[in-house]
Amino acid sequence: MCGIGGYFLKTGASAPAGFLDRMEAALAHRGPDGSGRFTDDGAGLVHTRLSIVDLANGAQPFIAPPDCGGKVLIANGEIYNHSALRAELCQGYGFTSGSDCETVLALWARHGTDILNRLRGMYAAALYDPATSDGVLVRDPFGIKPLYIAETGYGIAFASEIAALRAAMGETGDPDPLHAACIIDRQHAPDDLPAFADIRRVAPGETLVIRDGRITGRHCDSPLDDRSAASSDPGAFQTALHDSVSAHLMADVPLGLFFSGGVDSSAILAALADLRARDGSGEPILTYTVRFDARLDRGGDDETDVARGLAAAEGADFVDVPYGKADFLADAGLAALACDDPAADYAILPTLHLARRAAGDVKVILSGEGGDEFFAGYGRYRAGMRPVGAKFPTRPGAALRAGLFRNDLASQLAARYRKSAAAMPSMMTRLTDRDGALAALQRHDIEDWLPNDLLIKLDRCLMRHGVEGRTPFVDRKMSAYGFALPVTAKIGNGDGKRLVKSWLAERMPGCRPFARKRGFTVPVGSWIAGEAQVLGPLVASQPGIAAVMRPEDARSVIENADGRGGLLAWRVLFYALWHQIHRRGADPRQPLADILAEQA
Repeated sequence: MCGIGGYFLKTGASAPAGFLDRMEAALAHRGPDGSGRFTDDGAGLVHTRLSIVDLANGAQPFIAPPDCGGKVLIANGEIYNHSALRAELCQGYGFTSGSDCETVLALWARHGTDILNRLRGMYAAALYDPATSDGVLVRDPFGIKPLYIAETGYGIAFASEIAALRAAMGETGDPDPLHAACIIDRQHAPDDLPAFADIRRVAPGETLVIRDGRITGRHCDSPLDDRSAASSDPGAFQTALHDSVSAHLMADVPLGLFFSGGVDSSAILAALADLRARDGSGEPILTYTVRFDARLDRGGDDETDVARGLAAAEGADFVDVPYGKADFLADAGLAALACDDPAADYAILPTLHLARRAAGDVKVILSGEGGDEFFAGYGRYRAGMRPVGAKFPTRPGAALRAGLFRNDLASQLAARYRKSAAAMPSMMTRLTDRDGALAALQRHDIEDWLPNDLLIKLDRCLMRHGVEGRTPFVDRKMSAYGFALPVTAKIGNGDGKRLVKSWLAERMPGCRPFARKRGFTVPVGSWIAGEAQVLGPLVASQPGIAAVMRPEDARSVIENADGRGGLLAWRVLFYALWHQIHRRGADPRQPLADILAEQA
């Protein structure tokens, strides 16, 4: 797990002075264990390393042997099937390490870009051929690892993070107001609506071929397109889960698990315990659970004891990490800093906090993202399957419904929602092809919500503290298996994730998987409400907010944060902080009021 960045130049062009120096400095938190570079007349590549596999020999860039043309690779990620690919397709290649990432270079050097769809893992990589000055950029099919590009006058610039790319390019352009409205209304933005007009995400599964500093080829790896029948037997699910979790344990460093006691993290814990027992490993399983003090203060249920009991039953070590208002006030600016590609998901707050704690023990964390998307756990899938009165995830959010945005932005955003809604399953499809209807709803989330919210959150929060996040439910094999299951294995009797829960009810009954879904709730509204008299006027005065809505409306949102207005208030506050930090250069380590008050 690392940071990558660089450029592929047009003939006769040169990158801005100091480009790679600024890139390396901006990516240092992603790779605190070392750095490396490659430059020639056609390209410049920089890599910052977080050592996970082959600690002694895995430094990058990797350069292919002379018989393969001296081709070059920098990569961020893990290739879980690299040993099998080496044995099958790379015999005789002069490997210099046991690194999984070097396998990507060998495959490309021997077989070209078409073979890259054989990779099982999470990755973003840049490949370069000095003989032709051609380059390739590739991203894993579900978008677990980030990659951004900018088409410039001197060529293609790229990086693992928007902030690193902007720092290297020296760009200070204003963010797009429609993007800002989307963040406030939906908490994330789709691929075709970037924060800055000159920078875009490489799409999940996309491979870009670059010649003479221009994109000349583009193709996509889509593992979900093969809808082969999948077994609904709990034993088949267990086999798939064990296989995925086992693959995700590939590391030469300690691992841990973010554990809520919910269905997805409990399934991963159970699989970890099964694999440890099977292999006779005495290595403890470290679990990390966040506890919100505010729940107790307001008479809510504290679920930490449930998670503690489940961890103990599986022989896991349990780390209880409390989180309260003081932590929120200290972390909100840092969360906005970490999410340079803005995702206003309030779960970034405890995730960042857990990552800071886990970094003292481990370098790799397993997490349950993807379980709801691939196995249909969300209530919105059941709502979207209703023959009459279906509710789709493309509906306008609270801010648009309340009329908070400027008229032009409101019209544009509403038009986008209408266009997305047109792709949702029709009434006839919902009546006659329930498998296809559910697949359409899931695919919407898999292509938008999952990579552009959940996976951004996980990557940025963990990598800010030099920890790698891994998602066994988001996997070439596991995801395709879950997606291909029939609707009867996913939803029924007012519930979702039926197969996962049926297996877990037998394997870990204390989890109570068929109990009402608890979700993951952060009491952010009450924390903001307690500071509203100070924060409200400051948020209202922000130029980033004024570009989207009337200042008096922004202030009202903050002052009505308690109760049902908490999520909207958090999104408005998050975007104000994000704009101050990433556009105006405010120091995120200051108190929130000082971040908001700082002038450009």
